[in-house]
Amino acid sequence: MKFVSLAIPYLYLLHVLIVSIRVGSTLLFAPIWGYSGLPQYLKIVLVFSISAAMSVIIPYNPQVYSNPGLILPAEFLIGLLLSMGIRIAFAGLHLGGQLLSVYLGFSAAQMTDPTTQNRSTVMAGFLTMLGYVMILASNQHYVMFRALADSYKVFPIGATITTNQWFSSLMEVSKEIFVIGWKIALPVFLATFLIEITVGFVARMQPQINTVVLAAPLKILVGLVVLGASLAFLPRAMGPIMETMVLRK
Repeated sequence: MKFVSLAIPYLYLLHVLIVSIRVGSTLLFAPIWGYSGLPQYLKIVLVFSISAAMSVIIPYNPQVYSNPGLILPAEFLIGLLLSMGIRIAFAGLHLGGQLLSVYLGFSAAQMTDPTTQNRSTVMAGFLTMLGYVMILASNQHYVMFRALADSYKVFPIGATITTNQWFSSLMEVSKEIFVIGWKIALPVFLATFLIEITVGFVARMQPQINTVVLAAPLKILVGLVVLGASLAFLPRAMGPIMETMVLRK
């Protein structure tokens, strides 16, 4: 007579837990999945369901798990670095939105950024939401899942990583925050700068004209038109950075 074993598979649960460290740090630090508006229980269910599914194909090594205290920090760091490229792209979007708000005169209007819970300008929030749409439209969420699965081939559980494998590339990619921000804001900056010069010449010739009343609506009108025309080039400005892998073997 056969009996059903009621023993708890502790080693399997430990395997799922360690896999969930890399999965959780990758997804919850990335946009969309790390959105603070999602309930915490949904994030936990998402991370552990993906970890349980991936743990079936990830090799299990009992010798590596003999000291999990040394594995957990490395797994967390690997997952963090996997999502660093797309996070840097969103930091560039946020910087571009802050610059646009200054040039358009919207810097006084503040809102709460749902991704960071910090106060930011309206244009920064708009570009952040537009970045979410770009991720879903370009299937970048699938790319991140594939990168997460492939990371276990390059960096199996228990693998050690050194600063030479990620620090220099992280510093190199971090400068793209300012490049992306200025690429987004440059057309509007040039348009509003020309308006300021034009209004200055008009005020010089006609001192009775109120330049403040004249310049502010023109800057908003022309700036928004130029911004709308330049949004077609936004994927080209930040697309390569979203696919950048900071961690190298």
